[in-house]
Amino acid sequence: MPIQAVEPRRLYRQIADQLRQLIDAGEFVVGDRLPTERELADQLGISRPTVREALIALEVEGRIRIRVGSGIYVTDRPRAEVLTAEMDEGPFELLRAREFIEGAIAAEAALHVRPIDIEHMDDVLRRMEDIPHPTKTTIALDREFHT
Repeated sequence: MPIQAVEPRRLYRQIADQLRQLIDAGEFVVGDRLPTERELADQLGISRPTVREALIALEVEGRIRIRVGSGIYVTDRPRAEVLTAEMDEGPFELLRAREFIEGAIAAEAALHVRPIDIEHMDDVLRRMEDIPHPTKTTIALDREFHT
């Protein structure tokens, strides 16, 4: 069997894991404000973009909420229904992939859209805004919006 290259875990995932462990251990509790991106980068000896990616991953999981101009806050632990096994690709890679394809899909959809379709999309967005993230309902609404 040939030797296969091993891809090291992405640094932002290691940072997200470390922050998640601190939250789980009670070092940061619900409502606590985390250090700023700059402070975290300095404490960890890494770049701010790497910290930002880790924070995005935690926000996608529902572990933190980033409030622009206010700070990064620990939120209620996500429900078991929305937790999934770790995938080969994390949430940041998924967001990056969506960035590439969604523009082309939206342009194509705009050529065929009807007023009733726009009304439906507006309705789905309104319903999503009224529900805390992430839940099975918001995941279903996101899927409905994009299909």
